[in-house]
Amino acid sequence: MSRKVENSLYAIMSSSVKLDKHRKEELERFLASLVLEEGLKVTFQEALGLMVDHSLENKVEFVKRLKKIPPLESDPAWKLLHKPDDWGVDDASERVDEYLYGRR
Repeated sequence: MSRKVENSLYAIMSSSVKLDKHRKEELERFLASLVLEEGLKVTFQEALGLMVDHSLENKVEFVKRLKKIPPLESDPAWKLLHKPDDWGVDDASERVDEYLYGRR
C-alpha cells in the first residue's frame, strides 16, 4: 500500500487520543530529533500509528509493560464510582448545598 493511500486511510478512520503533557512533550522532542539527526520528518499521527503497530507486533513485551500499571480497580476514583455514598434522598441534585453544608 502506498504512503499516500495509508495517509488517506488514517484521515478517514481517525479518533482523538489524549496524552498526558509529559508524554506529548517527549514525543514532540523525539520527532524533532528524528528531523535533526536522521533527516526524517514524521507526523505525530504517523509516529503514533507506527508505535501501535510495533506494540501489536511485540505483544509479549507490551503485555509485560501493561502488567506494571496499577489496576483500575485500585484507583480511588474508580472505587467511589462503584460505591457511592447513600444520602438517604432520591435526588440530591436540587438540594446538594443543604445536604453538604446544612440548613441556613
